[in-house]
Amino acid sequence: MTGDRLLVETAAAAAAERQVEIAFAGAAGTRTFLRRQRVAYPFHVGRALYLPGDPAELCTVYLQSCSGGLFQKDRLGIALTGASGARAHVTTAASTVVHSMPDGHAEQHVLIRADRDALVEYLPDPLILFPDSRLRNTLTVRAHRESTVMVCDAFLAHDPEAKRRPFGWLRTETRIEDEGGRLLAVDRFAIEGRQLLEPREGIHGPHTIQASLMVIHRADPAAALEALRSALPADGPVYAGASLLPGDAGAWVRLLSADAVALRQTLKDAWSAARERFTGAKPGTRRK
Repeated sequence: MTGDRLLVETAAAAAAERQVEIAFAGAAGTRTFLRRQRVAYPFHVGRALYLPGDPAELCTVYLQSCSGGLFQKDRLGIALTGASGARAHVTTAASTVVHSMPDGHAEQHVLIRADRDALVEYLPDPLILFPDSRLRNTLTVRAHRESTVMVCDAFLAHDPEAKRRPFGWLRTETRIEDEGGRLLAVDRFAIEGRQLLEPREGIHGPHTIQASLMVIHRADPAAALEALRSALPADGPVYAGASLLPGDAGAWVRLLSADAVALRQTLKDAWSAARERFTGAKPGTRRK
């Protein structure tokens, strides 16, 4: 069995086990609302929020976990849909802890669909990988050519006992597809915790905290790239680079840092620049 088939079949199996299915609907000049939601343990979905400073139509939803993080043998699935004209921002209330796993691993599979003229943002806080944690994380974005989708993926390692014990492994895959399901771009990332304990020059050096932000905007990928690059620091504790995605899918930026606060701010600046470029306004203040 090839790796591609394995990931596809794993994601397909997760589709039958989704704990979260949320559909947003809206139209120009009206508030986006939750048209449909089905939520099961361990998740909780907060009420729709309309925050000062955001476009009047934009709906913000916090996705919370009642379990305290990801545990061994968890199999979690999330599906988000933005109907034509919807404007939605989905985030988490805090970082997600991936707990130690003596045996086995956890999986999380996220599917995002965006119809014509929809704006969907899925920006969870970073994963915190505990010693001996193992996680397979997949994200699939199926975006109409005239939609905008912003997604981020970030992680850091943490040993509560400060003994420099490494996490087990992290394997992530992000797939960008057109509205018919044709693959436009794919990013795969695999790392073992012990690799981060070694400051490997030319690979990550001292930068053990990593993040990616993708702006899927097929109608004008160059505009997405310009927005991201305008927000990146010329120097400082964050090492970042932006480029176009394959398949004219949009643009993305990858960030490395040894400073979690600095990386978080740079990630926020890049998202803010992209939001302003495609809605005309920067995000309003959000409380975490």
